[in-house]
Amino acid sequence: MIGGCYTPGSNGTFSRACSILTGKEKGLRFTPVEAEGFSGGYYLHEGLPLKGGDIYFHDRERDILVLFSGYIYNREEVSRDTGISTGDPEPVIAARMFLKEGPGFVRRINGDFAIFICRPAGRVAYLFRDHAGIRPVSYSFRNGSLYFSSDTRDLCRSLAAGKRPDKVWMTGLFRYIDFSRTPSHDVRRVPPGHYLEFSRERTRLTRFWNPERIRTDRKMDYDRMVSDLRMLLEDAVAIRCDGRFTAGAHVSSGIDSAIVAALARKNYNSQPSFYGYSWSPAGFSAGEIPYDERDLVRSLCTATGISPVFSGITRERFLESLGRFFYNGGFYIEEYLAEQASSGGTNLIFSGWGGDEFISTGDRGIETDLLMRLSLSTYFRRNPVRPLKRFARYFLEYTLFPALGILHPAIARSFERDARYLKKGYRRSERKALRNFYFHTSRRQMHLRYLRFYHIQERCETWTNMGYRSGIEYRYPLLDRRIIEYMITVPSELLCRTDFFRPVLRILGEGIIPDDVRLNKSKKDHLFSAWWDELLRFSALRVIDEFPVWMKNPDLDFIDFGLLGKDIREYKINPASGDTRALFRGLVNLKVLHEFTAEYRGKKYRS
Repeated sequence: MIGGCYTPGSNGTFSRACSILTGKEKGLRFTPVEAEGFSGGYYLHEGLPLKGGDIYFHDRERDILVLFSGYIYNREEVSRDTGISTGDPEPVIAARMFLKEGPGFVRRINGDFAIFICRPAGRVAYLFRDHAGIRPVSYSFRNGSLYFSSDTRDLCRSLAAGKRPDKVWMTGLFRYIDFSRTPSHDVRRVPPGHYLEFSRERTRLTRFWNPERIRTDRKMDYDRMVSDLRMLLEDAVAIRCDGRFTAGAHVSSGIDSAIVAALARKNYNSQPSFYGYSWSPAGFSAGEIPYDERDLVRSLCTATGISPVFSGITRERFLESLGRFFYNGGFYIEEYLAEQASSGGTNLIFSGWGGDEFISTGDRGIETDLLMRLSLSTYFRRNPVRPLKRFARYFLEYTLFPALGILHPAIARSFERDARYLKKGYRRSERKALRNFYFHTSRRQMHLRYLRFYHIQERCETWTNMGYRSGIEYRYPLLDRRIIEYMITVPSELLCRTDFFRPVLRILGEGIIPDDVRLNKSKKDHLFSAWWDELLRFSALRVIDEFPVWMKNPDLDFIDFGLLGKDIREYKINPASGDTRALFRGLVNLKVLHEFTAEYRGKKYRS
């Protein structure tokens, strides 16, 4: 975790905007960094095998200071091309590459990183963010100074000076918005694949990664695609393995996490215990369900030498975590998982996050591609005309609606339920956000818009900071930029060779994970869904009487408390009436936002 304040040509003083770097948190040790015009520093966690040199480098003779949050994975490639030693720490590599090539050096790096580079004598500074936006960094300008931090919410709070958080940002719990927004109008995230240049003369944001320039490779054949992606997949996991860490992985019945976990375990075969962490509850029974995901997790773990660990979070602990939204961003189960992992000696977790959007894409955009390329035999093999009713439904859902920008009626109704307790002016989701997630006229366009939608980065950003506080680092091999770029080049026809849903990983997973997991068609964890509903019900009923306190909170004036109060009264009279899931979800979200505003503004609202 890094942050600071840079004022060109000034001696600088330590700013309250860097409060994340001066507060006391268990397991974290702060190291201040001072230079001409700069004041800031970085955190080290006692549970991570990192030293100051892994984050900070300052060469006064050559006028360069570097704070580096993250990791470079293609050290050998960088060394081969530049002559820089593979054994140098990340900030040293970044400094030497910058001095040779200027800010464009970042194009060569394959890694997860947020980098601050300052030339004190040159009176210029830069902020860099990795290609896919795995590592977070945000910034703000004030009185001729650049403030930055790897913790967006804390930077917003520090600069807010008691001002209310952004209302539109808060409504993101109920609807689709631009998720790259922050709680403060004055704080912005450095976009993925960009760097910011700041001096007295100019401020410039430059894009260094342009995946939209990548074109489909019409000469690619199926065998080459499978061979290339197998190599990329295995290498993406291998280069993220680090002998300094004790590794584990997310596990589930999904093929993304299953393959990543299996390959990571293979690379850590000398590590005595390799734990697989599941969101499924350890001690919960849901009655009759189609299947129990825990059985598939056990099957995967038995076949790959992984020790499964199921979630031990209790209802009471879940309720408590609602008050920590400022830190966990709504990832209540993952926050507990990180603590479980840390207490078990794990400090590095491999995740399959990002697979659905790229390498394990299933069907979105493919049908439109087939029609546009007049690959009619393949289209009708995948979409037989009979029965006609099913064909019409599939045509509307996967081809016509996305092309015309029309939401499926069932999805539109779910949006109405989610936004039920917002006032009328806030209920509609933002059109641009909907477009980036739902409305695609090609699979290539879908991939590119997923990168802009910011749901990938939001999870990575939250897990980076939340995990670091528990002494946990995360790695996402399926978001390796080479995999993203390659999938953009793949013609959709090659994804139709088999009738598998998510065809690529099912082929690549053969011999890596057991077939009951590899061929499992459902991504839905019925057990977890039932457990989640129970957690919401329990928490909602525990906070339902806090409603009068929330009404007094001026930061929540976008909520329709009249409607919420009406639904609460009706529920208390007849608990079986109405949509209790919508009510429970609304109550939990209001509790979360109320506690967030208190943390953000340092102000409590009492009855």
